[in-house]
Amino acid sequence: MTSASAAAPLAKESQTVLRVGVASRLGQDLWFKASGEDQHLPYTVQWVNFDAAPPAMDALLADSIDTFWGGDTPAVFLAYNQRDAKVVAASEKGLFGALLVAKDSPITTVEQLKGKKIAVYRGSGFHNSLLSILQDHGLSADDVQLSYLAPAEGLAALTQGRVAAWGIWDPNAAIAEKTFGARILATPRTFSLGLQFASQKTLADRGKSQALQDFLLRSYRATAWLRAHPQRWAELQAKEANISPDVARLAASRVGGQFVPIDAGLDKAVQTIADNFYRLGIIDHATDVSPVFDARYTAFLQQRLLEKK
Repeated sequence: MTSASAAAPLAKESQTVLRVGVASRLGQDLWFKASGEDQHLPYTVQWVNFDAAPPAMDALLADSIDTFWGGDTPAVFLAYNQRDAKVVAASEKGLFGALLVAKDSPITTVEQLKGKKIAVYRGSGFHNSLLSILQDHGLSADDVQLSYLAPAEGLAALTQGRVAAWGIWDPNAAIAEKTFGARILATPRTFSLGLQFASQKTLADRGKSQALQDFLLRSYRATAWLRAHPQRWAELQAKEANISPDVARLAASRVGGQFVPIDAGLDKAVQTIADNFYRLGIIDHATDVSPVFDARYTAFLQQRLLEKK
C-alpha cells in the first residue's frame, strides 16, 4: 500500500477532463445527478458506460478512461496481473447483490444447488460473494457448475431455466425480483466492498489527480444523499435508468456507500479474497494485493467527511 500527499485544491476554472467509467446502470453518473453533485464542477466529467466492472477495468488499463467504481474482486485480478492501476478509495458496501432463483424453482436452500448451474459475471464484485455464500453452506465452486454470463445473459438464463440460480447486483437483482418474480435464495454475510480504481497515468497527472480528489469527495456526499432520500433517488432511477417505479423503490431501499479508509484493514479484507481465489484455483499463484492500494486521498477524505457530520 502506498501513500502520498493529497492533491492541492483545484482552481475555480480548469481545463481538466476526467473520464469516468460507469460500471452499473445505477452508477456514479446518476448518483451525481440525483444529489446535485454534478453542479459547479471545476473540471469536466466524461461518463463512459459499461455493463460491469471487468470491461471497465480493461478500458482503464487501455487508457480509455481515468477512473471507475467497482467491486472488490477486480482488485484481486488487478494485483494478480500486476497491472498499472490503483485502488484510491473504498466504501463499506457496494451495490446490493443476491443469489436468486426463478419464481417457480423448487430450490429453497443453497445446499440444493449442488451439481447445478449458477450464473455469475466472472471477475465482478459478486463473483467473490457467490463463492462466500457457497462456502457458508458447505459447498465449493467444484460442487456446482459456474456459468460466466453478463447481466442480460444471466437474467435470460434464469428466466428460461438454463441455470438454477443467478448471482447478481442491483438494479438487475431488483428487476429479476419485481418483474420476473425471482426469489432471493441467499445474500452474502458481508457485501462486496465498493472500490474506486484509477490509472497510474491519472494519478501522475497533476490536474487529473486534483480533479479525482474532488470527485471522490463528491461521490461520498452523493451516496450519503441517496441513503437519506430513497424516494427521490427511486424517482430519478425510474426516469434515467428506464426501470419501473417498483424496481427503483426496491433498489433505492438498499443503498450502501459508507466511507472506508485505505488502510491495513482494507488490505486484509481483500487479501482474504485473493487467498481464497488461489486456494480454489481461480488464480494460479499466490497474490499480494497490498501494492494495488494507494492511500493518498484517505486523510483528506476523512477530514472533509468528518466536517460534514
